[in-house]
Amino acid sequence: MEPKRTASKMMGSAANAEDGPLKRTSNLDSIKYMLKENADKVTFSNAETEEFEILIRHNDLDIARHKHWIKIWGKNISNSQKSIQELEKTIKGYKEDIEKKRQEIVELKQEEEVILAIEKQGEAREEELQRFVKEEMTKFLEGKLEKEGLSLEEEGEEAQDEKVAADGEKKMIKKK
Repeated sequence: MEPKRTASKMMGSAANAEDGPLKRTSNLDSIKYMLKENADKVTFSNAETEEFEILIRHNDLDIARHKHWIKIWGKNISNSQKSIQELEKTIKGYKEDIEKKRQEIVELKQEEEVILAIEKQGEAREEELQRFVKEEMTKFLEGKLEKEGLSLEEEGEEAQDEKVAADGEKKMIKKK
């Protein structure tokens, strides 16, 4: 029985060979070197060559399809990025508009509070003026009525049957 041979024995002692395939710097270089050395020993049948040719064409078509899809995806990615940037600008604009509207709402609420305060002051002044006018009118009318011999008195002090005004505030009574 023959002892089994190792790959290094089959290739020639790799450790001893100065220019052996295993001494090359890369695997690709060693494979190319081995193919060159053994090119005259290797033969392919026509069927194997045709199968290999079909496989290469099929792989070339796959590569072309993949390149085409990569190109389309690249365009889609570019378009999507543009759309995203536009949407981000739109969102930023909306956020700015929302902030402006919030500021306007705050300003309008402040203006509303000022208007309500002014209205309250106006109502208080109006009541004060009405009270003043009422007092002055009462003084003026009392003076005129006394000249005529009449007097203004609060309702409820004299008899109810001599009531002149029906509004319930004052009445005129003839002095006797």
